[in-house]
Amino acid sequence: MARNFKRILHGLILVYLMLILISPFFLGVKAGSTTVTLTATDDAFVDSSASGNNYGSYNYLDVGDYDGFWTKIIYVKFDLSSIPSGVVIVSAKLRLTDKYDYSCVVDVHRVTGGDWSEGSITWNNKPSYDSAVIDSATTGNDGDVIEWDVTDVVQGWVDGSYSNYGFALTSDSDTAESFYSKEGGHAPELVVEYVEPNTVTQTITETQTVTETQTITETQTETQTVTETTTIANTTITETQTITETITTTVANTTYYTTIYETISPAYGNETVNYYTDLANQLTPLVMVIGVICTMLSLLLSATKGR
Repeated sequence: MARNFKRILHGLILVYLMLILISPFFLGVKAGSTTVTLTATDDAFVDSSASGNNYGSYNYLDVGDYDGFWTKIIYVKFDLSSIPSGVVIVSAKLRLTDKYDYSCVVDVHRVTGGDWSEGSITWNNKPSYDSAVIDSATTGNDGDVIEWDVTDVVQGWVDGSYSNYGFALTSDSDTAESFYSKEGGHAPELVVEYVEPNTVTQTITETQTVTETQTITETQTETQTVTETTTIANTTITETQTITETITTTVANTTYYTTIYETISPAYGNETVNYYTDLANQLTPLVMVIGVICTMLSLLLSATKGR
C-alpha cells in the first residue's frame, strides 16, 4: 500500500513539473524584441514672460500656465537613428524625472513646426506643436519618474509619416511644475521597444512553351471535257477539249509561345537571417524542455524499479 502511494505521489509530482515546463508553449511564445533607452539630445523650456530668453542650459524644465502672467512650455528632442528602419514599434515611453513635490496634469504633444535646438529656442522662435494631446500624466514627488505613452508618434517617426521634431509638454497648472533636465543629472528618456519583422520573399518564374504545328494541304482537281461538232460544207469537224484544273492550298506551320510569370510572397525558400534566428530562439526552449522531461522520466523509472 505504501509503495503504491509513493508511486502515485511521484507520478503527480512529475505531471505537475511537466505542466509547468510546457505551459509557456500553450500560452504562446512572444516574438523576440529589442528595447533601447534614448536620452534627450536637446531639452529646454520657454517662458512667455521672458519671450527673448533662452533656458537651454538650465538644470530644470518648467511647465505651467498662469493666465495673464506667464505660460511655460517644455521642449524635448531625441535622435532615433539607432533604430532600424522598417521595424514595428511595440511601445514607446517618454520619461521625465519630477523635481518638486507638486501634483498636476501634464500633456504631451508632437512638435510640428520645424527643427530647433536647446541653445537657441525662445518663446519668440519656438516651433509650433499639434494641439492634439498624445497622452497625459499626473506628476508626483521629487524623484518620481513620470511616464507618457508615445508609441504611435514614434512609429510615425520611424516609418516616415512624421518628421522628428520632438515633443512639447504643456500644463494648465497655475503653479509651474519642474522636471530635471539633462544638465540637472536626470535627462529625459525615450524607452522604445521594437521588433524586426521577418522578411520572407520567394519569387518563382515559370515559363511554359506550347508549340502547336498544323499543316493543311487541300488539293482540288476539276476535269471538264467539251466536245464541239461543226459541219461546214458537208464536212463534219469534231473538236474535243479537256480542261483540268488543280488547286492546292497549304497552311504553313504555326507556333505559339506562352510565358507565365508567377510571384509568391511571402513564402519559404529565401528566408532572411532574422527568420532562422527567430526559429532557433523559439525551438531552443522546447528542446530543453524535452530534455528535462526525458531526464525526469528516467529518474522516475529507476526509482520505481528499485522498489
